[in-house]
Formats: sequence, C-alpha cells, structure tokens
Amino acid sequence: MLFPADVLDSEIRKLRGLLQMLHEDQPDVMEDVFDFHVTSLITHAAPEHHARIRAAARSMLAEVQRCPVRRNPDAPQILLMEALPSAA
Repeated sequence: MLFPADVLDSEIRKLRGLLQMLHEDQPDVMEDVFDFHVTSLITHAAPEHHARIRAAARSMLAEVQRCPVRRNPDAPQILLMEALPSAA
C-alpha cells in the first residue's frame, strides 16, 4: 500500500518527534531506529517521493543530532537488561 503525499509528510513529522526522544533518552539506538523508519517510509511511497523522503530525513537527523541533550532527572530509569554480577 502506497501512502499519499500528505500521509508521508505526517509520518516524516512523527519521525522527528521520535528522533528527538531517542536523542535525549537512547542516543545509542537512534540511528538504527532512524534507518528502520526511513526504509519503512520508502517502501510505502511511490518512487518519485523517495529522494524527498531521504533528503528530509537526513536533514532532520542532522538537526536533531546538533541539539543539546536535555535530560530529565525525574524520568524513570528503564533498563532492558540489568547488569550481571561479574564472575570472580
């Protein structure tokens, strides 16, 4: 299913919000999530939109990466794997 241009624009704006959250909370996975979402957008877009999606997404990623990280000290600490005790 191909998205119409207005839906693509909406999805690109959503990607910016996701990148901002990841930049602040999980910067180590930001580029992997970015690549996944851009690829997903491209697979749901007509070929004439691919270059525009890639350009907008790359610009957005660079802009978000230039922003300072604003950590929220009150945010819960979410750990996917707790640190394992070291074997002595």
